Amino acid sequence: MKKNLISGLEIQTYQITPPSPNQLVDRKEQLDKFNDVLDRIKRQGPISSNLFEWYGSPGIGKSMLVTMLERQAEAKNASWALVNFKKSSTKIKLYLQDPVLLIEELTTGLRRNTSLNADDFNRQIKAYRAASLPTEGVVSAYEKMDQETRLFNRPDWLDGLRNVVIEFIKLVNTLPEQEKSAFIRPVIVFFDETEYADIMLVDWIEEWIINPLLQIKHCMVVWTARRPWRWKRPEIRRRLTSEELNVFEPEMVKAQIQSGSAQPDLVEELFKNVYTLTGGHPFASYIVINELDSLAKDGKEVTPKTFAGFESQLLEEVFSKFINGYAFSELGSQDLKIACKYIALVRLFDSTMLREILSVCVGEPFKSWTQEDFGDLILQLKKTQLLVWEKGYSIDSGLRHIIEKYFMVSERKTFINANQAALNVYEDWLKRPVDNRGLFVVEELYHNAILSQVGKKKNLNTILDKRLKEYPKWIKDKQALDNALERLENEIKYDKELDQYTNIDLGKKVQKFRETKSPLGKRSKK
Repeated sequence: MKKNLISGLEIQTYQITPPSPNQLVDRKEQLDKFNDVLDRIKRQGPISSNLFEWYGSPGIGKSMLVTMLERQAEAKNASWALVNFKKSSTKIKLYLQDPVLLIEELTTGLRRNTSLNADDFNRQIKAYRAASLPTEGVVSAYEKMDQETRLFNRPDWLDGLRNVVIEFIKLVNTLPEQEKSAFIRPVIVFFDETEYADIMLVDWIEEWIINPLLQIKHCMVVWTARRPWRWKRPEIRRRLTSEELNVFEPEMVKAQIQSGSAQPDLVEELFKNVYTLTGGHPFASYIVINELDSLAKDGKEVTPKTFAGFESQLLEEVFSKFINGYAFSELGSQDLKIACKYIALVRLFDSTMLREILSVCVGEPFKSWTQEDFGDLILQLKKTQLLVWEKGYSIDSGLRHIIEKYFMVSERKTFINANQAALNVYEDWLKRPVDNRGLFVVEELYHNAILSQVGKKKNLNTILDKRLKEYPKWIKDKQALDNALERLENEIKYDKELDQYTNIDLGKKVQKFRETKSPLGKRSKK
């Protein structure tokens, strides 16, 4: 990928402290599941899952959830240890060189409120380090080792490592004995912000730490990340509960205002406006709440009727502090920051769409780029873990909503140009005999619908009529035609984003066309 081509397009960033866990609401479901397992462990009841994986976009509240879970663990007298890989980023190379350092940190955490005899554990660590450790690092050397060597021709350092892990598991097994009651003391290990950990290190942790811990009945592991991890071991997948942390619903935004605002009575009536602005993203809403408090202190009255007059100012705050100052703050280059900023204006993209959007939004710096350069840029974007796969690559929807609203209000010309560029791409693609025609039709409808929000008159009925008439020309087989129209109908019916920008039932229109033009569709309706 070409470097430093857009160095002149600087993005100003601000640092902001995330909200307190006391202000986080709408995580009751996760807390209840966690507490249920804790209670089952304490009374030695049956447990089907003792590995919780919670994932989501930056600022969605993963680390705050971990803090809340830690408090629950304390309240139930559980032993727990935490490794936050973002805060331990300077230690990642040390962990790769000698992963026993990570085990020692976990042990220190677990011993926080207990008195354990760690003599055997420390003795095994000393013996392990007395062996000649591989110069390229223990994790790397183990990764390269073939199965026969691992099982039958282990070097001394690997035998030493196994002995350390065995003693660590023995220590974990003794922790329940510290509970001076009829109940079992749970043990929880938290791995937070794991997207900052090296992939090879995560593989090692899965095999050497998480797998043996999950075999212990009184143990639980909590794992957070931007994206779900592809767990390799089937015995781990059987014990896994994996969930995405979603944005808040309107009523939860209202609760967030009530718990987080210095003047909850003043801004409580604005929760619907805040939700529309932020899409319910908790960190973005937190910034808006603070800004509304500041405006109130300055004597500026913000009501549902006057909110539109402050919308641009509020979005500037959210975009500067949350998007640029937090979500994009650790992107490795200006290329990536610019790409994320503008490609969020489309819901799906490949290298062709990326090229068109950046060309129309940024212009000159990208004119000399080849298709291969844009392909390389997508590879870099994937590494950021800001992308999701939703029938194609897309920026996380929680971030995309905020960026989209910002451009609609503050950079309308760029917003219009980007959406028109996307429509040109889909127009070209729909001229071809493509298998995923329905997907492209829906995206064409979406971009036209959203352009109607900024004063561009679009007749979605006419647009859909045109595409429906093309279906029999492209698909001659009646069964295949019926199947394709059914897929299109469902795509439209369950597209929540498209629905919020339309006031007509496009899905029903497809259904009627299917009944009249496709005898198979009419019979299936009956």
